[in-house]
Amino acid sequence: MSAHSAHGDAGQVRYLGHWPELLGDLGLLGSVWIETESPGLRVVQRQRLTGLRVRGLVGYLDTPEYQVRLLLDACHALRALDDAQGLLVEELGGQPLVSLRLDARSHPLPLRVLLSSLGAQDRSVVPAPHPRQEAPIAALEQHAVGRLQRDCQTLGPDLGFREVAELSGRLSLQPEQLRQMTAEAGAEAVAVDPSLVPCALETLADQVYPLALSSGSRGWVSRAVQSVYGHAYVDGQLALRGDAARLELDVRAIDSAWVVGRRSGERDERSLRLYDADGRAIAVIASGADPWSCGRRDDGGARVSAGRPHGQWRPDAVRLWTTLMNALTS
Repeated sequence: MSAHSAHGDAGQVRYLGHWPELLGDLGLLGSVWIETESPGLRVVQRQRLTGLRVRGLVGYLDTPEYQVRLLLDACHALRALDDAQGLLVEELGGQPLVSLRLDARSHPLPLRVLLSSLGAQDRSVVPAPHPRQEAPIAALEQHAVGRLQRDCQTLGPDLGFREVAELSGRLSLQPEQLRQMTAEAGAEAVAVDPSLVPCALETLADQVYPLALSSGSRGWVSRAVQSVYGHAYVDGQLALRGDAARLELDVRAIDSAWVVGRRSGERDERSLRLYDADGRAIAVIASGADPWSCGRRDDGGARVSAGRPHGQWRPDAVRLWTTLMNALTS
């Protein structure tokens, strides 16, 4: 995403509406390509944003296959893409936080109507602050991280506060704290060789293995289950692609890699977490080939999703993830 071409003339601004209403309209666009970029990783994936809502200072979407956290304190404006085939969400300086481009199979009329109603074709649209309908919050919650923690606690567990905070750059890696927190949860955190990460991801791509990928930018963090089947590794750049996703990972940006979680029988909840030299999370990658990773849980209060054909996933496919995690930590 080019900040210069995306932002255009910063002098033209329109103040209109509130974030809840504007985000709710994004579901009318149908299928869109969502692009986020952070130091070390660019992700483009096809999704639908139907059901995007706001709670506190977080826009959120929770479906079995896709979860979003839009951090509104980082978001400033909406703007049409230069070719009017989508929208950008920008931060205050005009830097793009997320790009939404209409999928070729989606009808263009809803996007045209939305851009026209917003007047966003040639200027930024800045939503007005939403009136707060809540009692004064504690001093800790007045801090941005405290507010984020409060808002995330009331949302779905698949994309929790710590992942959102680390992937958006609000919190940085503290190895001893990570080990302690993981141990308190009955699991472990093991530092692994970052140079092995490309081989592991290429192996998963060769098997068209579904991955639960958490990634994002300063204002948009998401978790999606995607299958990739193509890969290319050239000059430290690993490219992965599938029908609904494209990833570009700068392997040289990975300063540390960790396998975090626990394994119990055939159930392997370990994730591969990648961090840069500043301790910012680049990505969190987990298995997407099991019922408990996306839509079904066996934790005494099962929640079942009918949206994904879990029956097509075999236990031997899940074992591939376990084999790779064991190899990384051995």
